[in-house]
Amino acid sequence: MNYITGSLILHEVTNDDLAEVARTWPSDHRPVSEEEAKGVIAYIRRNAEMNIKGCICHLCLAVCLSDDPRTIIGWCGLDGRCSHTEPEIFILLDEEYRNKGYGTLCVKELLRIAMEDYRLSGVHGGCAKENFASARVMEKSGMKRYGTEENGDPLFRFKAYE
Repeated sequence: MNYITGSLILHEVTNDDLAEVARTWPSDHRPVSEEEAKGVIAYIRRNAEMNIKGCICHLCLAVCLSDDPRTIIGWCGLDGRCSHTEPEIFILLDEEYRNKGYGTLCVKELLRIAMEDYRLSGVHGGCAKENFASARVMEKSGMKRYGTEENGDPLFRFKAYE
């Protein structure tokens, strides 16, 4: 499945993306082996098969530029491990692609996917308290700050029916 939003394409990876997954998978920002990349793709695909309307297990999408759809510049998605009906949003963009508006495009599209495609009741998000750019992205995308973690990290939420 591909989601096209502005200058980005968010897509579910397949075995055709093996080299890019090996190059970009965020294990610790080092390339992973082809075997590890195959395992990552299988894991992402298994999780995607479990996602149904009203329930997200884990949706992980590769982020690519529209004018370079074969190069992965980051990852984003919805993580339902804590709550299948109100998953947590995540975005990991390569450093050179940050502060260019791509994070906002990702968050807005993920919220649209959550509400329209999966009919979820809400989405949660958070970031480190010193990560002002991520906090701003969530706020610009319509998420509301509703609290903080014990360490002061802000918490955000987007509700379908507010």
